[in-house]
Amino acid sequence: MIIKTYQKYIIRNYLMCLATILLVFFALTFILNIFEEISFLKDKNNSFYYSIILTLLNTPYLIYEISPFIFLISAQYFYINIFENDEIDSFKKFGLSNFKIMSIISISTFILGIFVITVFYNFSAELKHFYYDLKNKLSEENKYLAAVTNNGLWLKDENNDNINFINAEKLSDNYLENISITVFTKDFELIKNIESEKANITNFVWIMENAVVYQDNLPKKNHEKLNFKTNFDKEKLYSLFSNLYSISIWNLFNYSKDKNLINFSSKQIVFHLNKLYSYPFYVALMTLLSSVVMLNLDRKRNRIFFITVAVLISVSIYFIRFIFDTLGETKDLSSFMSIWLPIIFLTIITSFGLVRINEK
Repeated sequence: MIIKTYQKYIIRNYLMCLATILLVFFALTFILNIFEEISFLKDKNNSFYYSIILTLLNTPYLIYEISPFIFLISAQYFYINIFENDEIDSFKKFGLSNFKIMSIISISTFILGIFVITVFYNFSAELKHFYYDLKNKLSEENKYLAAVTNNGLWLKDENNDNINFINAEKLSDNYLENISITVFTKDFELIKNIESEKANITNFVWIMENAVVYQDNLPKKNHEKLNFKTNFDKEKLYSLFSNLYSISIWNLFNYSKDKNLINFSSKQIVFHLNKLYSYPFYVALMTLLSSVVMLNLDRKRNRIFFITVAVLISVSIYFIRFIFDTLGETKDLSSFMSIWLPIIFLTIITSFGLVRINEK
């Protein structure tokens, strides 16, 4: 397919607008995030250095999260430029309709959306993984550390006057399986060892089943149920290990098929994959929606007015997506419905704006 000269011109201008808005949001995201990291590392040596590293690792993920709104604002910026330069009238004189302009930038956005989920998302996921790993190592006084190795899941947990080293074979739903806990004093003097088939970790007091306690060279003690207080519960552990935004799309496919040290919910993975599948359609729709709004508004309005409209649209769409995402995560809606219903809803709304769009 040969791209015509006017198509190249429109695509180039749109990409320049997108690059400008992307740069602005990158700078804002970097500045806001680095203050958070500085606060987190304020008592550390080389805190500013590590804050920059952490921010650089986390920023691509944050950019991905807000990218639909970057596309929406970029489309508005594109139209503001062609309105101010009277290019929209020049396009019409050469027989280029509003609908054709919308189509060009929407298709361009859809192609960019495919690139984002196949390349940029995987890149940001790898950086997010390194971000969690580094931040975990830099956590305050190294009290609460977590890692996954070939020998299973490892936790270091300081509780009262004791230091606990916890090893588990697997994290699955509400349970840690095949657990071994070694309890030391602050001076690393051995207090006791605890072994258990599994522990319910729904709260900070774990309920260990069929536990065996070895202490002070005394005969082992068997407990059908044993309470063990920690600083980790199910929610905290899954937040450390199961953030799907730190996993590449290719690994998500593997996790949906295979058993792993951390047993991801199949619904959670399907929900996340549907979000990725819908991404190109979502961002293309955002561009189309922005085009409809801009072409139906009075082009003589100032930039402040258009920026205000963009913010209102972004906030409205954010809350619509948030409501449906919550319904999907709480299983009130299927993963498919919770992701695609908002897109269908926005498509219907946008289609109303396409009526007589060429007469604008």
